[in-house]
Amino acid sequence: MVSKVEPQKKKKTHIPLRLNVLFLVVFLLFSTLILRLGVLQIVNGEEKRLESEATVEQVAKKEAPRGIITDRNYRVVVDNKPFFSVTYTKTSDTTQEETLKVARWLSKHFDMKEEIKRITDRDKIDYFILTHDVKKLLSERLTDKEKKLKNDKQYKVLVEKITKDEMESLTENDLNVLAIKRKMDQGYAYSAQPIISELKNEQISMISENLDQLPGIDIMPDSERTYPFGESAIFGGVKPIPKESMDKHLALQYERSDRVGVSGIEKQYQEVLRGTKEMAVYLTNQKTGSTIGEPKIIEGKRGKDLTLTIDMELQFKLSKILEEEILAAKALPGNNLLDQAYIVMMDPRTGEIIGLAGKKYENGKFRNEESGALFNAFAMGSTVKGATVLSGFQSGAVNIGTIVYDGPRNFGGTEKSSWENMGSINDATALQRSSNIYMFEIMQRMIGPEHYTETYDEVRYYFSQFGLGEMTGIDFPDESTGYKGKVERGVYGTLLDLGIGQFDTYTPIQMVQYVSTIANGGYRMKPQLVKEVREPRVNKNKEGKLLHRFEPVVLNKVDMDERYIKRVQQGFWEVMHGPRGTAKGYFDDVEKYHNPAGKTGTAEVRARDEKTGVLYDKNNLTLVGYAPFDNPQIAFAVVVPNATTQNGMQRINKFIGQRALEAYWELQKNYEQDAETINALIQQPEDKEGTTAQ
Repeated sequence: MVSKVEPQKKKKTHIPLRLNVLFLVVFLLFSTLILRLGVLQIVNGEEKRLESEATVEQVAKKEAPRGIITDRNYRVVVDNKPFFSVTYTKTSDTTQEETLKVARWLSKHFDMKEEIKRITDRDKIDYFILTHDVKKLLSERLTDKEKKLKNDKQYKVLVEKITKDEMESLTENDLNVLAIKRKMDQGYAYSAQPIISELKNEQISMISENLDQLPGIDIMPDSERTYPFGESAIFGGVKPIPKESMDKHLALQYERSDRVGVSGIEKQYQEVLRGTKEMAVYLTNQKTGSTIGEPKIIEGKRGKDLTLTIDMELQFKLSKILEEEILAAKALPGNNLLDQAYIVMMDPRTGEIIGLAGKKYENGKFRNEESGALFNAFAMGSTVKGATVLSGFQSGAVNIGTIVYDGPRNFGGTEKSSWENMGSINDATALQRSSNIYMFEIMQRMIGPEHYTETYDEVRYYFSQFGLGEMTGIDFPDESTGYKGKVERGVYGTLLDLGIGQFDTYTPIQMVQYVSTIANGGYRMKPQLVKEVREPRVNKNKEGKLLHRFEPVVLNKVDMDERYIKRVQQGFWEVMHGPRGTAKGYFDDVEKYHNPAGKTGTAEVRARDEKTGVLYDKNNLTLVGYAPFDNPQIAFAVVVPNATTQNGMQRINKFIGQRALEAYWELQKNYEQDAETINALIQQPEDKEGTTAQ
């Protein structure tokens, strides 16, 4: 039986209605998106491009604490006192009305008595206008002609029409508001402007709780410089940027409201001491000026720390010595104008300034005058005779051992002499007994036929090799070079005076560089006040990581035979130890003074009494030296202006030199003892451990 095969039925394609609806919706959405993109790109593309390009970054910066400064033994001498301040940061679209609203809120909680004293009449006028209907004032007070002026000129005219009575109508509360607003207005857009400093805890809490209604107001850490050992001109000061250097600082990316070092070490090392500011980066719409979203915060960092070459303990001792010796000398006859003294102590091997002190007595009290050792120049007298003798040696005017008769002599019609008649003397004895005639002879022999001016240049060239009349190179701003006397052709006497230190003037720092050059065998070292740069210390009692140590710098080697320098060294030793040395009897104690060498000086000057205007004949008393003679470790220069001319009373320079050397060596002895104790304590555990191991 054959089966019948039935044909298969064809399946029908069936898409549910819901799926068709879904496809339709998707189609419509894509069509809308494509249409929208087309509109954005074709119709509004250029406008949106310009809007996106108009978005810019604005950076608000907050001041970071400066680096601290320590002495050579890491004792903090310049520190930061931390506190909190109210700051105000305005944006480019902040209005005067918004600033005024914040100022009024703050005025209810802060009394600005000191700031009120700084308010000017113009401040009052601007405030009066701001707090009244400006349109009404312009309408009522400007003439029809004035109303046609541009807005800024209209305002200028209106300012002139505010009366004195209207300015005086401001109440105490108005003035307090104005004082705060005045501080707020001093800041620049996106720059945190300090308004109120040294907040108390309750004030911090009160402002913190209300920050939501005080746009632009913030509480930020701040600091001011403190001086644990007292202020010093060497440290310098920190103030707002001076007007004369504003352009320079702005070019270096400073803000107008920044504080910078304006003198001393603070100024010299400003870029090292300044911190890295905390930055808040805002996105703003350039077209509208409005900010977009929250700022991105980049943390700041405190400035780097400096280690000075100065020993603060020695510095204190030197200052005390100057005060005591000035007072003692003023009690003696002829010292009515003696009111100041200076001393600088330097390591002749490295140029490091170990101590630098200056004191001036005014109105019954002393004030620090350390900077005078760098800025004030004086006639130094016979202390420069070492350079004169070396000039004579190098020029061939005299030789080692040359004999000159010291007695009154006529030079160009003027009789000159030494402080005593010495008879026949050689160069070393001339230094020991401080012969003027010997120096005059050197100057005279250096003169070619009528070539006076050329001889000045030659002598000054030799002197300059020791730093006399030259920048010493010290790391301190605005150093003085002293004064070079005016040379007149045919005038004979001033050349002679140059040879005995009574024509050109020099600073105390130049004098210590000069004697150090003789002490170390002819190397002029660059004086240095800063020893190291370190990372900011984290631990109060431990210095930060060393970043840079300043190595000794030789500025020049004197162009003179080594045996000449040794001869002058011998003459300097005889000054303090020879039988007729001008400092004999003052420095003989080896334990106290360590066998020093040096040179005394007396320069005749005319000094005016500032109170009476009367001129007096006075002497500048000076002293330079170094010790020990055979291995110099310390050099010093003492300058005491306007002292008595009476013999027997001219000893303050020697007393200061005595006590300064004694203080220095006592400290070195103490440091050595401390080092021995510390080393013993460090090694002791190791010794015990080694014994146990055996």
